[in-house]
Amino acid sequence: MQKQEFKNTVYQEIANVGKALSNPYRLRILNLLAQNDYSVEEISDDIGISIANTSQHLQVLKKHRLLKTNKKGHYVIYSLKNERVFNLWNSLQNYCLESSLEIKETIKEFKQENFINVDSISAKNMQVDQRFIDACFLDVRPKEEYEKLAISNAISIPVGELERKLSVLPTDKLIIVYCRGGLCLYADEAVTFLVKKGYQAIRLEEEVLEWKKMGFSVN
Repeated sequence: MQKQEFKNTVYQEIANVGKALSNPYRLRILNLLAQNDYSVEEISDDIGISIANTSQHLQVLKKHRLLKTNKKGHYVIYSLKNERVFNLWNSLQNYCLESSLEIKETIKEFKQENFINVDSISAKNMQVDQRFIDACFLDVRPKEEYEKLAISNAISIPVGELERKLSVLPTDKLIIVYCRGGLCLYADEAVTFLVKKGYQAIRLEEEVLEWKKMGFSVN
């Protein structure tokens, strides 16, 4: 094998992985599977496309070794291949959130139309601000995601159950709400609701795997 052929072969494989990532539904699948392992039926329901189309996207991601599978009864369960896949997705997401003016404007416009009084804080800034020392963490993701991995001592109340379980939350502490990360809206919905009910609430910008990667405590 000549030098140019060697380089072209390697770079083509890298490009193939990039191509596998160049679809919004596949990126949503990676974001979902960063939280927990799910079947094709559950993934289809979450991202809002048919089971057949979801299965095709999953096969592309699996072909390029971004996903792995195992059987649970009659169901095939999908999960991220390893933590490096999360790091790849998270780096891409954070780069785009920080550098794309179009994404920033889209997020700003959407949140101005749908949410009010939703302040956010990064994990890094939270650690140096004394106001957050005695705060209460609230995880508003689905219960199974909380049970897989959560910020230490966080209270779990899925966003759809928040009104019914409101009495569980302390009224004398700041509540830091988190969900699946910067592109998830569960935390914005929860903060909006809590502020209307008279609570002090703010959303955490990071999700739990990023929190863990930064060296902070998880369950």
